[in-house]
Amino acid sequence: MASDNLNNEGPTWGEDLDGDANDDYQPDIELSDEQTQDPSSHGAVPSADFGDIGEDLGDDGAEYDPEAISAPQPVPAASQSKPTPPRTTGGFIVSDDSDSGDEEEEEEEGEGPPAVSGADAESSIAPVASDVASSARDQVVPPEPHSLSAQVANGSPASQVAGVATQGAQVTPHAVDQAPDRVAVLESRVKEDPRGDMDAWLALIEEYRRRDNMEEVRSVYNRFLEVFPQSAEAWASWVELELNLNNFVEAEQLFGRCLMLAPNVRLWTVYLNYIRRRNDLNNDPEGRARKVVTQAYEFVIDTIGIDKDSAKIWQDYIQFIRSGPGQIGGSNWQDQQKMDQLRKAYQRAICVPISAINQLWKEYDQFEMGLNKMTGRKFIQERSPSYMSAKSANMALANITRNLNRTTYPRLPPAPGFEGDAEFNEQVEIWKKWIAWEKEDPLVLLSDEPAVYKQRILHCYKQSLMALRFVPEMWVDAAEWCFENQIMQNGQDTGLDLLTQGVAANPESVLLALKHADRIESTHAGGESDEARREFASAVREPYNRVLDTLYDMCKDLKEKEQADLAQVETTFSKTANNDSYDDYDDAADSKDNTEKENRIKAIQQGYAARADLLSRTISHVWIALARAMRRIQGKGGVGVGGLRQVFVEARKRGKLTSDVYVAVALMESVVYRDPVGAKIFERGMTLFPEDEVYLLEYLKYLHSKDDTTNARVVFETCVNRLVQKPETVSKAKPLYSYFHKYESQYGELAQISKLEARMAELFPDDPKLAHFKERYSTPKFDPITARMIISPRAQLRPKMLIPSIERAASVQRSRSPAPPMQQPLQPNFSPRPQFARATASPKRAFQDDHDEPSRPRKLARGESPLKGAAGRRLDQQRRNQASALHREITFFLSILPPASSYDSVRFNAGGMAQLLAGTAVPDYSSWKATQDQSLRQGSSRPAYPAQQRPQSPYGSARPQYQQAPGSSRGYEQYRQEGAPPQYGGAPQTGYAPPQQQYGGYRY
Repeated sequence: MASDNLNNEGPTWGEDLDGDANDDYQPDIELSDEQTQDPSSHGAVPSADFGDIGEDLGDDGAEYDPEAISAPQPVPAASQSKPTPPRTTGGFIVSDDSDSGDEEEEEEEGEGPPAVSGADAESSIAPVASDVASSARDQVVPPEPHSLSAQVANGSPASQVAGVATQGAQVTPHAVDQAPDRVAVLESRVKEDPRGDMDAWLALIEEYRRRDNMEEVRSVYNRFLEVFPQSAEAWASWVELELNLNNFVEAEQLFGRCLMLAPNVRLWTVYLNYIRRRNDLNNDPEGRARKVVTQAYEFVIDTIGIDKDSAKIWQDYIQFIRSGPGQIGGSNWQDQQKMDQLRKAYQRAICVPISAINQLWKEYDQFEMGLNKMTGRKFIQERSPSYMSAKSANMALANITRNLNRTTYPRLPPAPGFEGDAEFNEQVEIWKKWIAWEKEDPLVLLSDEPAVYKQRILHCYKQSLMALRFVPEMWVDAAEWCFENQIMQNGQDTGLDLLTQGVAANPESVLLALKHADRIESTHAGGESDEARREFASAVREPYNRVLDTLYDMCKDLKEKEQADLAQVETTFSKTANNDSYDDYDDAADSKDNTEKENRIKAIQQGYAARADLLSRTISHVWIALARAMRRIQGKGGVGVGGLRQVFVEARKRGKLTSDVYVAVALMESVVYRDPVGAKIFERGMTLFPEDEVYLLEYLKYLHSKDDTTNARVVFETCVNRLVQKPETVSKAKPLYSYFHKYESQYGELAQISKLEARMAELFPDDPKLAHFKERYSTPKFDPITARMIISPRAQLRPKMLIPSIERAASVQRSRSPAPPMQQPLQPNFSPRPQFARATASPKRAFQDDHDEPSRPRKLARGESPLKGAAGRRLDQQRRNQASALHREITFFLSILPPASSYDSVRFNAGGMAQLLAGTAVPDYSSWKATQDQSLRQGSSRPAYPAQQRPQSPYGSARPQYQQAPGSSRGYEQYRQEGAPPQYGGAPQTGYAPPQQQYGGYRY
């Protein structure tokens, strides 16, 4: 790596730094010969029948006998010497004495397996202990422990038994290395991946419980809860285990550790059951036990009663009050006290959105109406709004959390694009929706009960953090909300406490570390003295140091795992070669194995290299953030003093830096302090990152900012010449060429620009020919070369038809006249109706334009109906894509309506109508009644009103003529010819007399 050369620098500024430091800072770990050869180093259990140095502890020291393996024969377990051939007489087997009969009986009753031939012996010992140990780490559910028994009769060492049996060896009953124990495998998995292998943790607890090893169960629970302290399900299981064993002291100690840490319904239900178990209500003459249980219920409900799954707790509490002394409806003080407690419990329960809210409301209604119907209606009416709000909130909450998995066993978030990524992100989004819903205050608590409103939101955050413990964004979101609302608990800042817990859960999270440091820096109240600044800097540096230590440890572990995986590949292929050495193994198969081995090694190295690069970049940006923070607090500083330069020296010593650190520090030195040491840092980075195009580009920008164009040109030519020499680095030169070409286009000469374009065309032949020419004149906001001018709006600005209701041939579409320029397409944001050109006269036939040529044929090419076939399917798809809230029939009706701009008929004058109504004199009832009576006395059936009281009608100035010609349009035509009244632009009128048989001059 280029960063490995950083150890040649010294610690002084402007000179070579003293004290060499290796940027890698991670020693290579190699396995010794004993570790690579000894099966026990891979997790195998050494055989009990062999010594430490591999010699056979049995009595089998006989030499090789071909006859002994010619055929499988039973071998006695007690005797391990070469069997004595039987005596024969005349070709018949005769027994020696009674002892031989005893031996035969021992052979029949022996437990040892029969001896096998050499080929069978090799296959019988194939599952070697080292292979079982190496593969056991990848098992999801480890198998039950089992044993393999075999014996090598020729005195072979234990290494041969653990490996491959020697061809032709006699095998006798003898124990070999057993497979790893289930507990050992699970312990290894837990130690290797404590936060990720949740299944191994749970399986290990179950295995110890199956073995009835309570001490180990407690030990595993302790270790598990140190990693997952908010796992309420694990706490509840452990407490229930202790309670089943009647270990009440241990159970109470566990309650003290977990209750306030994990506000979970199941855990707090276990606590309530324990309290009721320890306080017998049947033998309670003084009422002390009931008082303790009542206090426990109140404590639980105040803490966990707002949870949406707490319906069972509320129901048990109400039932507990009902079972107390006193009678509902009684008149003495104990009865009244019981009724008050029950009413209070019901009124609290019906305000919480829980699943049993309808049942509780019915019970409360029966309770109140059973006591007194008059006062019951009063109480019911008062609590009805709260119940309705809680009921609707419960329905909304049920819809939001329908697919939510409320577990307290947190899982690490899968990497993007890998298995489980979509499901995990879905759970995160559901939790965020729930929190956002609580913040919207659906229960209307913010104005009346702000404490309850904040309690519900904080409770929701805590519930989400139990499931999403390894999602740093949730911790930061919860802390930010607490900071904004100034949430304090027990005199401590809840937001800062959440940040601390989040850092403990995610020590590698840069987000939490930076947020914690930012909070400390923004709220620290320190003085201006040097000692106060040092204390301030030390407090701010603590989160940075913690995350840096974690990241460097991850780099070290990553290197060790890479070496272990590579060693395992080497071991696997070496064993395969040894096993196949006895067969006819051709060169083609050997070459194939070598190719497979190289591919596996390359894949492992590439995977670890990508992870190491991510860690290096993360570490570099943390150092940059720390350098900026120390500059704000202690300024430039120096070696041993603190500040910016001290951080840079420490970063170089620890290593794993990218070029971003050098660029950031150099720019801070140059921009903030105008110090020439910034240029020296850039020059030092040129030797460390000679092929880093990003760093080289930043260096060029720095030189141009200093008006050092000569050195910028020299650096450019040096860098691009170095990069184009290797085919794999030619692409890295492209951003350098692009930047320098842009700079020359703005401030250089034409000859230099042309030379650069020629070189770029030679190096990058796939680029468009005009691309480099366009870059001369374009800006990030506008490109004048590619901008298309509008010459003819009629030809270039034709609106697209989103829902084509007419299927026409291409020739017909080309022959149609363009749309008028005044008809601009409407924006889809202003109307749910889709945009298209002017509507046609028929949904099937094109609109007949008056300006079409006379020789145009009458019959046009007509398409299918828009309601069937392909056109119908497209119409339905367009209608579905609109996502309109209207009904589909209404949406279709709106889609076939013409736009408002196409309406060219008479328009209604709303302003004139408003003025007409405002100017109309309406008499009061007394005047109208007097006038009507006067008309009746005069013999007239219609009251007469003077013409001056009514304004002139805008729909005609000669109403008698309009009356004389009923049914004709002469009055409207005369109105258009003679003009309207003065207020509507016509000639002034002196008034008119209302015609006969009309009231007020209007026809009804």
